[in-house]
Amino acid sequence: MSRRIDQGSGSALPDVRILAIVGVLLVGVIVVILVLVFGSAASPNDGLVQPDDGGGHVADGASCRPDPASCQLTSNPYSSLPGTSGPHWQTPANWGVYSTPQNESQLIHNLEHGGIVIWYDPERVDAAGVATLSDFVQSQVSSGISGRFKFILSPWGGVDPLPSPIVATAWRYLLELDTTDTSAINAFARAHYQESPEPNGGPAPPG
Repeated sequence: MSRRIDQGSGSALPDVRILAIVGVLLVGVIVVILVLVFGSAASPNDGLVQPDDGGGHVADGASCRPDPASCQLTSNPYSSLPGTSGPHWQTPANWGVYSTPQNESQLIHNLEHGGIVIWYDPERVDAAGVATLSDFVQSQVSSGISGRFKFILSPWGGVDPLPSPIVATAWRYLLELDTTDTSAINAFARAHYQESPEPNGGPAPPG
């Protein structure tokens, strides 16, 4: 009788090894869920996606935002400020640092070719900040760090003020910055460099 009682009571107890295996599996499932939920979250340095405003060519010298008629348009064609897509010159600008405001409608062509254009408000970014941005862009353009050389830095000269002191743009993406955070710009570039309709377009690297 005692043997039957022992056997009966033993079969009612859960196997410790099974509990251990189930516990490990549950922990694994929880870890996977956490990675999917938190690990897949977009980085704030990815910027914000913008509407697709197209990409047709207009005459070199046209300025589509302040003068839509010069682009044979009746209204401003750009959904964002600065523009990240839309009508643009036939000729893109050379990569590099500019000390005078460049034409927004030209530099959108550089975005279409996979480049990064950094605009800054000269009234809100001091000389030290401009120097930091210039050094960053020049280092990218001259050495092609990680194979990247398609960078432009320009002061903003539009009638409408920039939404932030510094705005980094890529094709259909925009990142607003209050400070000269080159680490954030670098992360933005890693996310969007060459992500464009014509990533193999020129100009070639300088000299």
